[in-house]
Amino acid sequence: AREIITLWVSRMVMMGQYCAGDIPFRDVYIHAMIQDGEGRKMSKSLGNGIDPLVASDSHGADAMRFTLASMTTDTQDIRMPVATMTLPDGRQANTSPKFDIGRNFCNKLWNASRFALMNLEGMDPAKFDSGKMDITDRWILSRLTQTIAETTKSLEEYKYSEPLAGLYRFFWNDFCDWYLEWAKPRMQDERKKPIAQNVLAFVLDQTLRLLHPFVPFITEGIFQKLNEVAPARRLEGLTEAKNSKALVIAEWPQENDFLRAPDAEKQIEIVQAVIRTVRDIRSNRNIPPKERLVASAKSQRQTVDILNQNAELIGQLAGVKEFHAGTDIVKPTNASVAIADATEVYVHNAIDPQAERRRFEKQKRQIVKAKEAVEAKLANESFVGRAKPEVVARARDKLAQLTGQLKTVEKHLSELENNG
Repeated sequence: AREIITLWVSRMVMMGQYCAGDIPFRDVYIHAMIQDGEGRKMSKSLGNGIDPLVASDSHGADAMRFTLASMTTDTQDIRMPVATMTLPDGRQANTSPKFDIGRNFCNKLWNASRFALMNLEGMDPAKFDSGKMDITDRWILSRLTQTIAETTKSLEEYKYSEPLAGLYRFFWNDFCDWYLEWAKPRMQDERKKPIAQNVLAFVLDQTLRLLHPFVPFITEGIFQKLNEVAPARRLEGLTEAKNSKALVIAEWPQENDFLRAPDAEKQIEIVQAVIRTVRDIRSNRNIPPKERLVASAKSQRQTVDILNQNAELIGQLAGVKEFHAGTDIVKPTNASVAIADATEVYVHNAIDPQAERRRFEKQKRQIVKAKEAVEAKLANESFVGRAKPEVVARARDKLAQLTGQLKTVEKHLSELENNG
């Protein structure tokens, strides 16, 4: 921790210069101070310390490593609430509920990997054809190569919490919540299965390599099983994951610009926004998860084309049996409306007028608050004069977007008033 800067680092530098005419090291990593839940430094005298061996027994070594790495920032100290647990031999020992963060992630990693491995039986790399990849394949590979670049850069700069946060988002959100769910129906289609299998195997391989420094034991175990089920993991004509007998000696993933697909990322981002919006409406209206809905959307031409091209993806994850988008769609009677960026999303026959009015009023307050914050920023001459042009441009674009959203919300509130 930072206490060693004076007690050890500076003295070693001075001694090295004095005795050998050179400094003994070029890089020094100062980690955060680990404190208990009350902000006190952990120590034996206070009895508020946590024995790593006990934490390993209670939550697992990987869970402990994951949690500590995720909490290690450049400037902030770590606060870990201490809880007493009873060991199998009857002794009392300290642990922390914070380690649940790592345990939950490891459980997710194991379960998702098990699902993937079950669907990789019979995988043949020779059947992969990059020209037959669908947009979700291109999207996940693009997100993967971006994650590789960010993780590598952060580790080289000794920023351990940053890459772990990025890996968490990629694995939990992009891979598990989205890609795996979209891949499930394809695994039942013999025409689409080979492409999905090969992409799935490659992405899992690379993800395990990225996670290995943080959770070495569980990733090694999964990697060994992956070697048994899918020993060759390559995307013919695009890239290859060089095989290794053990993950601990496997090559580190390399950024691959051939896998970047900004167009796919943009399209999937639009699709995801609509899916989230339909899900929110379903949740707010207490519509049963298994009830298949009818939905539509109104937006500009480019967005409409993207939504219609990917209507099947929306249907899969939004629980929609029928979806279409257009530039001049009229709000259906008794449809619940919500805004996804610049797109109006309608879920048919799902309206409760009073609840709808309350929701739009709440949304209006949120938009007004955000709009006022951006306006204040742009009214600040210091910000406009000193900030980078692209930052100012983004702020102005955001203001225009919020202004459009506010007009849309006010329009729907007016319609509710007229119909009420």
